[in-house]
This record gives sequence, structure tokens and C-alpha cells, in this order.
Amino acid sequence: MPAQKAKFTWHYYAMAFGVLMALLGMTLSAWGAMVSALGFSIISHPALPFKGLTRFIFLALFVVVYILGFPDASVVQEMMATDISKA
Repeated sequence: MPAQKAKFTWHYYAMAFGVLMALLGMTLSAWGAMVSALGFSIISHPALPFKGLTRFIFLALFVVVYILGFPDASVVQEMMATDISKA
């Protein structure tokens, strides 16, 4: 008997977007942003019992924490300007 396929919904796009956000946070060593992005990805999973407004509130909170988790622009520019081979 063939197994039923799961319906492909927006949840999977949101999960992939959360992983991409985590990778961006990891490249800048913004650990708070990375953890928040992984939380965004996990909350987006369709098997979790969060529905409607509750899920939307959690996703919005994770996005706000993600944005605030990055360092100032001057710190990022300094990180990009330093030569890793001399560090």
C-alpha cells in the first residue's frame, strides 16, 4: 500500500527561510540571531500544534529578535576589513 504524501504548504518555505537566516547569522557570528532563526524554522513546522494567531505571534517575535541579534554596522564593517590570515 503506498504511503500518503504530505501536502506541500507555506510551512516548508518558512522553514527553509529560517535556515537561510541562521546561515547568515552564523557567517557574522551573531549567535542570538542564529538561535532565533532556528526557532523560526522550528515553529514553522506544520506538525506543531501552533495554529493561526499564536503561530503568527511567535514568528513575529522571532523575526524581531533576529533583527536585533546582529551587531552594529560598524562592527560588521570592521570584521570584514580585518584579514583573517593575520588573526
